[in-house]
Amino acid sequence: MPFDPSLALKLVPLYLLVALGFALGRLLGVKGHDLGKVALYVLSPAVVFKGFYGAQLHGALLVLPFAVWGLCSAVTLLAQPVAVRLWRDGRERIAAFAAGTGNTGFFGIPACLSLVGPEALPYAVMVSFGATSYENSVGFYTVARSEASVGGAILKVLRYPGLHACWIGALLNLTGIRAPAAVVQTVDLLSGGYVPLGMMIVGLGLAQVSSLKIDLGFLGFTFVTKFALWPGLALGFIWIDRHWLHAFGPVGHQVLLIDSLAPIAAITVVHASMRHIHPDRAAIAVAASTLFALVWLPVVLSRFG
Repeated sequence: MPFDPSLALKLVPLYLLVALGFALGRLLGVKGHDLGKVALYVLSPAVVFKGFYGAQLHGALLVLPFAVWGLCSAVTLLAQPVAVRLWRDGRERIAAFAAGTGNTGFFGIPACLSLVGPEALPYAVMVSFGATSYENSVGFYTVARSEASVGGAILKVLRYPGLHACWIGALLNLTGIRAPAAVVQTVDLLSGGYVPLGMMIVGLGLAQVSSLKIDLGFLGFTFVTKFALWPGLALGFIWIDRHWLHAFGPVGHQVLLIDSLAPIAAITVVHASMRHIHPDRAAIAVAASTLFALVWLPVVLSRFG
């Protein structure tokens, strides 16, 4: 499979949003810190609630988001001691967080639909829910530890609305209880703003770059975990599933491989901006990984997909 221009075209609106955020930062002096709070504490919980509330939770699909959550958490816990050996200025937390997740939402889902077809949507959505659940629990705790003790970080997680959006949405779904129409409509409106604001925050982070000096260590760490470790884990599970588990078919396997090749999650820049931990370097890593994924994804998929 050569370079896929259709996938690149689908991502053009996202790059335009990044450019808009960059312009706002450079021309109007807009900062990503406050917008990051809106994305993290309001829009992201709405996306999580909407996903779990409306998902078709049955069979292997019911297990998939929890399995993804567990794997994301495990990768972060393993990556953190390595990152601590490299940095002590907060980058170790951002790097560990980024290692555990990817842009499975507004990159992974369009990529799966483009490369596999509409039958990939249920699997892609469940993978995205699992990754988002990690970001709202273990991931949030990992970054919160950069400015709080263990107990303080746990309290921050317990107070974080995204965590409660996960279990409330799943509980209502599994029990069949319907939320009031006004609540559902409000959640729809909020979740619709998550992607635009998230990508503009990446642009705002890039606007803070005063020079083209690239943090090769941070970039290398995030690229290795994202584009080497995750595809390796996905291929390992696919092999095990084909030979022993038989939980998913070819479509599910393709989705898992594609999502493992998704770029660094844009919410990484949100965390870096909120905590003033080199948001420019995080933004460069996210932007560079998105460009790299357009080439690397078709290469790996053509070999193993």
